Amino acid sequence: MRSEQAVTAPSDHRTPINGTDMCMPSYPRMERSGRERAARTEAMVKFLLFCILFVLCWPLALVALALYPLVWLLLLPFRVVGIAVGGVLELVSAIITLPARVIRAL
Repeated sequence: MRSEQAVTAPSDHRTPINGTDMCMPSYPRMERSGRERAARTEAMVKFLLFCILFVLCWPLALVALALYPLVWLLLLPFRVVGIAVGGVLELVSAIITLPARVIRAL
């Protein structure tokens, strides 16, 4: 005798919207990388600190909010210089270690 197995329709990952016939796709939860999770946590902490500052001293919070883009623009050249210096140091390191890597490959 062969046992009968229940045949089910393939799941299309859809959930009903408030008891209506309309369905909204529900996507499987994707795991976040550690770096992405850390960035989201850092952003949330910054927002909470801003909210505390806003409650304690709202004029200072508004001034900080207005000055943040200006400070970011002033510091932008230093970030570009930092990236360039990092690249040059990486190149010098690669040139210095090239003979050792060639000998190791043989």
